[in-house]
Amino acid sequence: MKSPVNVYTEWAPLEEVIVGSCVNFNMKGIDKSFRFLYENRDGKFADRNEPHKIAQRYIDERQEDLDNLQTFLENQGIVVRRPKRLEEIQKIQTPYFESYTTGCDSPRDMYFCFANKIIESPPTNKKRFFESYLLRDIFMNYFRNGAEWSVAPRPSLENQSLDFSFWKDNIWESISSPGQIPLNYDIVFDAANCLKFGKDIVMNVGTINHELGATWLQRNLGQEYKIHPIRLCDSHIDGHLVPIAPGKLLVNEGAMEGYYNQLPPELLKWDRIPILDKATKFDYPDDHLQMATDVGMSVNVLSLDEKSMLIRDNALLTIKALEKAGFEPIPFRLRHSELFGGGIHCSTVDVRRKECMENYFT
Repeated sequence: MKSPVNVYTEWAPLEEVIVGSCVNFNMKGIDKSFRFLYENRDGKFADRNEPHKIAQRYIDERQEDLDNLQTFLENQGIVVRRPKRLEEIQKIQTPYFESYTTGCDSPRDMYFCFANKIIESPPTNKKRFFESYLLRDIFMNYFRNGAEWSVAPRPSLENQSLDFSFWKDNIWESISSPGQIPLNYDIVFDAANCLKFGKDIVMNVGTINHELGATWLQRNLGQEYKIHPIRLCDSHIDGHLVPIAPGKLLVNEGAMEGYYNQLPPELLKWDRIPILDKATKFDYPDDHLQMATDVGMSVNVLSLDEKSMLIRDNALLTIKALEKAGFEPIPFRLRHSELFGGGIHCSTVDVRRKECMENYFT
């Protein structure tokens, strides 16, 4: 049976995609397990008398843009799937923690389609521990029609199971093997730590938990594919660079400067198109946490094929640079990405592209 899931790169012609939903997105569950921001390793954003907020107006505008994204993609002939709506925010409890549910706004963070497989990474944020139930029907349909479906071991997310060290302090350390890592650490990583390059996956490894995750992912995929663990940032790699065609990288130069030598040697040969837009200061209320910069969101593009990609509509200088390089960037409005911590790439999961496995690292 031919799998409905078929993805090997970030750039081949897109045929099917999952688009997120931010209905009932909440900020109550920010805690020490939330590693997207380095400053949160000591609970800076978790230890507050009042939780961070996102005004309903921002949620409504974000949802409107995500709905428009679905319409645009469907008008291009691309099949679009959406998570279930989270009808209400509920308290959740495991033997190790309590938190609150949230909508599935950035599915790229935790769900990863590669080859004929759906892979769920282990939750790295307590409020997202049961988020996969919003996608269960989609994944079950893929599974029933031939896709393989893997779920990484569920972590406890206890403080002693997580590595809170700063990645820059460990940047020159070699990647540990599981036998070198103390037993108290969980396998914890985000799918958004990974970028696809045919038979190769480049995976950011910022913590001991990620090191275990790289080993798990390599064993799960088997020797036909190769994981390249690198130390580039705390967690998600798609705010730093995204491949947009064979031999072409779109890069956040401000974040990447001084760290190109962390990339696999094969990628150092690729042409780089830098993000040229400067970071913008947005006038959000003081109790609203910006989880990302607009520059990181500008590199966060979704390729429709090797020439065209959806890009943040305010990335005007980068749009011109892409056009000069022979690409066809399509400006798209996705408001409040800084508040939600996700751009167009984060808000989607490519499920099927028109391609077969190739070796781009030779």
